Amino acid sequence: MKRAEAREQMHAQILTAARQEIAVHGGGALSMRAIAREVGLVSSAVYRYFPTREALLTAMITESYGNLAEALATSGADRKRNLARRWETLGRAFRVWSMSNPHEFQLIYGTPIPGYIAPAETIPAAESVAVHFLTTGARRPVGEFNSSALHRQISPTAGSLDLDPSGTAAVIAEIAALVGMLTAEIAGHFVGTADPADHLFEAFLRRQTTTLGLS
Repeated sequence: MKRAEAREQMHAQILTAARQEIAVHGGGALSMRAIAREVGLVSSAVYRYFPTREALLTAMITESYGNLAEALATSGADRKRNLARRWETLGRAFRVWSMSNPHEFQLIYGTPIPGYIAPAETIPAAESVAVHFLTTGARRPVGEFNSSALHRQISPTAGSLDLDPSGTAAVIAEIAALVGMLTAEIAGHFVGTADPADHLFEAFLRRQTTTLGLS
């Protein structure tokens, strides 16, 4: 095996071991020593692939955003002419991915990891998820988000995608609401009230399309 291929393979093995470590112990307890042991390296050797624990976390976060973005891209939403149906398809794909990969979801949307500050390089990764919702739901103005101060703040993002500023702000708020809904479901907060949450989630998506003027 060529050196580059061997390095790429070990890089992937370290990421896999790190995800397993987080699944068991959480992001705050991520141990480079434990990861090295899992992949058969001495602890110092892991740093040849990831110079710091923060660099490893950043790689995991970027990869998780990429995995979610791919799930949205392959959901079939772009084949739907009706924008409300497209939004709902994206929402369902987001939920399926999150419920299937709860530890990845928590890594990118959960409680911040103590001592870790996400670097700027994670922003494009996060945008690769948001863009699917923005280009679907932010083409029309939304009155409640139509303020001059918010326009000034949102205009760079809206302008880069040729979207309505108030619609863009509304979509950002609805993405936050979607993340909150999934956070509650993954944590089991609907048990005893709306569990399984299928019907609640579908009603939630319909409410979102009404708010955004897609219905």
